[in-house]
Amino acid sequence: MPGGSVNITCVAVGSPMPYVKWMLGTEDLTPEDEMPIGRNVLELNGVRESANYTCVAMSSLGIIEATAQVLVKTLPKPPGTPIVTETTATSVTITWDSGNPDPVSYYIIQYRAKGPDSKYETVDSITTTRYSIGGLYPNTEYEIRVSAFNSIGQGPPSARVEARTGEQAPASPPRNVQAQVISENTVMVRWEEPEEPNGQVKGYRVYYTMDPSRAINEWQIHNVQDSVITTIQNLITSETYTIQVLAFTSVGDGPFSDPVHVKVLRGVPGQPGKFKVGKVTDTSIELTWEPAYTKEKIVNYELLYKPVKFGSLVSLFAPF
Repeated sequence: MPGGSVNITCVAVGSPMPYVKWMLGTEDLTPEDEMPIGRNVLELNGVRESANYTCVAMSSLGIIEATAQVLVKTLPKPPGTPIVTETTATSVTITWDSGNPDPVSYYIIQYRAKGPDSKYETVDSITTTRYSIGGLYPNTEYEIRVSAFNSIGQGPPSARVEARTGEQAPASPPRNVQAQVISENTVMVRWEEPEEPNGQVKGYRVYYTMDPSRAINEWQIHNVQDSVITTIQNLITSETYTIQVLAFTSVGDGPFSDPVHVKVLRGVPGQPGKFKVGKVTDTSIELTWEPAYTKEKIVNYELLYKPVKFGSLVSLFAPF
């Protein structure tokens, strides 16, 4: 490495025994009055450049020479910034320029999902300048960099390149599907987004039927966009419906949620309307709404609210 030290030894044998000296080009490195006989050790310190050193052996019979090459090696330079050539839902393919005039032993790739706590994963012993990183998460932004290795060690990494993997269909169903009757022929269905959407959810499909033994493609379908709540209308009173929900991305449909069952009962009150916030004080909030649809007298209303600070859900009963 630059700045290192090395000793090179020259040994000459003859009769009579020769004097031995070292030279660098035309420069004598051994003073004439200090030339040893038969053996000369040249101590080199702080070597910065490669060079050829010449050992000269002299006697009354003549002069002979031998050359020793001292190579100064450095850590490899950073490769060129990787270029993303292809992405799939679970892989990214990159290419890069070596960035080094001399051959390198191999390269390593370091990659991580973008985020404050993410750590680099490493792929090593790569002998080409093109590689496909597999086993990635769909629809995820990654940072990727490349380093070169030679006989000295690992050089500094290249500049990072960012790449996002492609989308897949959702790997998990919508969560916490609930169905609630809000009138004598209408059901409200709500849910939460999938844990593994694998992309941007474009919408949901709500499947429902009175006969769950039928094939799913024979169920009725209610499509929903930009919402996790919907109403299904024109249902038959006193019938029990089975409901399942799936999410879909631009790639395709995800799996179905577990079925939920709801019976459309006559006389169940509908959903209150025009829910509004009135006067607000430090300790109270005034709320107003229109009565729910019903043919029976309403006994009370249930009010649900969630304090933002604690994130807990509280229910109250408001007498009619």
